[in-house]
Amino acid sequence: MQVSTAVAHHIRPGVRRLGAAGALALAAGLLFSGCASTPGAPAGSTDQAPSEPAAAVTLPQTTAGIEIQWMVDLLNADSEITAQDLAGRFTKSFTEEAPLDTVAEQMNAGVRPGKPFVVTGYEDVSDVLGAARITGASGDSLSLEMRVEEDGTISEMLVRPAPAQ
Repeated sequence: MQVSTAVAHHIRPGVRRLGAAGALALAAGLLFSGCASTPGAPAGSTDQAPSEPAAAVTLPQTTAGIEIQWMVDLLNADSEITAQDLAGRFTKSFTEEAPLDTVAEQMNAGVRPGKPFVVTGYEDVSDVLGAARITGASGDSLSLEMRVEEDGTISEMLVRPAPAQ
């Protein structure tokens, strides 16, 4: 199966639609895989020069924009994400391929360490399909992409390193 994003799928109809397992691309350490400290450097230092804080953008009040904001709020919360936090928000086919316990575990281990996140960009493909650029405390950015069904449940979610700007 060819890997594509939900956004690319919508723009290029010939690309095969991702299933829930393919769309949930969350790996532990995803966010900070390239941000390790230099050996012998003081704790907490990185090779990267400090960057200017990213400017926040407001998400649109579309079906996709509302669900993306909900996920950003969960990522920034003080407590870890639980399956109960996610219950009822995803389609049955999504949760059959990606159990909510697994989604919560992957978000907690692979994404939340970069919090707090600020939405620094948004591409609104349609009312139900959108992609947000979220930038973490270190300045690293992720792309948070969602497809939301008419009933408001999330059928596809992709979290991956954001393309360079």
